[in-house]
Amino acid sequence: MKTIRFLGFWICLVLGLALGVWSQRPPAPVPAGARATAFSADRAMADVAAIARTPHPTGSAEIVRVRDHLLARINALGLEVSVRPGEGFRPYSKDGRALGVAAVQNLVGVLPGKDRTLPAILVMSHYDSVPNSPGAADDSTGVAAALEMARALKADGPHARDVIFLFTDAEEPGLLGADAFFNRDPMLERVGVVVNMEARGDAGRAAMFQTGPGNGALIGVFARSAKGPSANSMASTVYEKMPNDTDFTHAVKRGLPGLNLAFIDDQLGYHTPLARPEHLERGSLQHIGDQALPTVRALADAPTLPARTENAIYSDLLSLTLISYPPVVGWALLGLAALLIVFTAWRTLAAGAASGWEIARGAGGLLLIATSAALVLHLAGRALMIQDVQRYYGLLVRFDHLLWGAGLLAVAAGLGVATAQARGASRIIPGVVGLALGGACSLAGGFDPVGLGLGVAACVFAALALGFRTGVLGAWIGGMIVLLLLATAAQVLAPGATVMLTWPLLVAAVGAALVIGVGGTRDKRVALALTFAVGLLAVLATAQLTAWGAWTFAGIGLTEPAIMALFVMLAAPALSPLVHDFAATRWAWRAAGVLAVAGIALTASAARPGGEPGRPAITQAVHVADLSSGEAWRVADQARLDAWTRRVLPDDGGSAPKQQALAPFWSKPVWMSETRAVPVPAPQLTVDRAEDRLLVRLIPAPGAETVTLRLRPTAPLSQPRLNGRPITLATEAGKWSSVTYHAPDPNGVTLSFTTSGTGKVEVAALEYHEGWPVMAKAPPAKPPELMAFGMSDKTAVLVRGGLSW
Repeated sequence: MKTIRFLGFWICLVLGLALGVWSQRPPAPVPAGARATAFSADRAMADVAAIARTPHPTGSAEIVRVRDHLLARINALGLEVSVRPGEGFRPYSKDGRALGVAAVQNLVGVLPGKDRTLPAILVMSHYDSVPNSPGAADDSTGVAAALEMARALKADGPHARDVIFLFTDAEEPGLLGADAFFNRDPMLERVGVVVNMEARGDAGRAAMFQTGPGNGALIGVFARSAKGPSANSMASTVYEKMPNDTDFTHAVKRGLPGLNLAFIDDQLGYHTPLARPEHLERGSLQHIGDQALPTVRALADAPTLPARTENAIYSDLLSLTLISYPPVVGWALLGLAALLIVFTAWRTLAAGAASGWEIARGAGGLLLIATSAALVLHLAGRALMIQDVQRYYGLLVRFDHLLWGAGLLAVAAGLGVATAQARGASRIIPGVVGLALGGACSLAGGFDPVGLGLGVAACVFAALALGFRTGVLGAWIGGMIVLLLLATAAQVLAPGATVMLTWPLLVAAVGAALVIGVGGTRDKRVALALTFAVGLLAVLATAQLTAWGAWTFAGIGLTEPAIMALFVMLAAPALSPLVHDFAATRWAWRAAGVLAVAGIALTASAARPGGEPGRPAITQAVHVADLSSGEAWRVADQARLDAWTRRVLPDDGGSAPKQQALAPFWSKPVWMSETRAVPVPAPQLTVDRAEDRLLVRLIPAPGAETVTLRLRPTAPLSQPRLNGRPITLATEAGKWSSVTYHAPDPNGVTLSFTTSGTGKVEVAALEYHEGWPVMAKAPPAKPPELMAFGMSDKTAVLVRGGLSW
């Protein structure tokens, strides 16, 4: 029994972590020979391989090949096929002076249902990629999954209603294809429910991370239908507040119900050359199909679509099943937890096993665990200095080191606080350390009010929680009271967020009620069974929180590692009786120290600069030709130059790289090296005025993938039009406004305004072409530890013009 008490915490922690990690494994891909009605990742991979052969951004020659492949596949499946050309628009700035536009060609395949008048199911994915990425995951998997779903659904025989498969263009430059469909395509009137498939990595389980409004009944269908569902309402609640967007954003804006699925592990393959078919984890493709196909099948066969009802609270249970319930049940679960906590506290106080002051210190202890772990991890995040995309992707090279390093640091902070409480440690040293760490957060990146606030909070909670010995029941009950208050507040403000609070709280409350109700027995068998029950509850809570925490850290942990502190705080009450037994031993401080050192070592390893073969770092070099001045440069828009870029920039008769601006397209300094001017395709820019209309016209050179027009007037202009269509574009005297046009019409792009009085306008245009100029010296091949990113290895052609009136 003594051994169990000594090792119980570690056994439960390791088992919980292992079970949580195991639950996040994607399923094995189903072979191509599976039955016709099943979803097979191996069958779908044929389309992934065909689509993701090379990068295919909107406006490129390669996207034409992908479009032809999709049209052939849709025809071969026997769907009703149509091409939906149009224009998509998106503001590129909050002040309205930057606009993104694309000439899009959305593709649609309709699987007819028995009753064509019923609202249809829309299955959506996008078929473009970013430059320099083949896009095997983002979003060739979504496209291939949709085609495989269409094949499987057709094998079922006719369904009750139509299923529309929409393949959008120009998602990557700003959801422009989705804008064209959801705001201007008459087919939208037929849509009843939307299912979107996306990716932000190329591995891991696919999660249903966002829903449309009034999701209660729809979540019920998803819970009953999806195979191995992964979802929780906390993620959906948080995602609504984040700036991230997918094509599904337009469906939500139109008030349509629906589901949004994606996988996000191994994000080094997100928008990089690593996104190749052979790098994609096939189980991820299988999992997104396992969830989407049966859900769409159930919706397509339903006589009526799910009605809009109150948003549900829901989560998968270790990826085995999805539990969903309305907010009223959430209140009932909180009420049950409260009753168990009141019972435990009453019996504890009545028996004199803990005092009210101990319970209060226990509450302070949980808050100290949360603030201490958050402070340490926030300081680590500040030290990592993620201030640019180059650094962000550099940390993705060794992301697993960062994930486990953050986890160990958080556990070390929790164990340290529990040990200090069990030993009755002094308040002074922890308070001073908290203030010191809070102040240290401002040493990197300037003054940091968040870090300082966490330091002050840690000092305050140390004063409340420490100074006297706190027994296990006091720490246990106090922690549960804190979680109960937080869960109650969340239930009022954001019910969907309560799932991550209520479930661990209920597990801890059940364990505490068992201990206080049965504890004190002299029967060793009963005591052993009770210890086993408490340990099992701790394992389950830790496993579920590990699964939630790993997915959450993959989503936002790189920019704010302190998110891991939330999950340590939530796990603490369930682990409290086990950790308290270990904290009372002489090994506790040493264990916390070892965990902290290991966490620091792993975090430092993640911060090492540079890539490695198989997991390269990103780099960039672009040829820029200014045809107005006859000058040319090689440009690298990144914070730090690697050895390859230092060699490439001056490699064609250029000067040593230096940081400077190149207005109006590079307003902030970038690395530039003047290079040999060589012939490049030349666009034609004209600036004229007809009566009171200012006309800015650009005829792009052949092969232009995207063009940006920028103009700076001396007085505001009015009534902007693009190719004769009214647009929303603000202008301001002395400031640049811009329109970026993807897949521009070879016949030209015309931007016009109404002018008044006298004035002057400066105009500049920049267009991008694939590859380096034919007559320029080709850069050497990139070493295996580097890969191209963004607009790297392209030719940018700059022309200027102007007019006075």
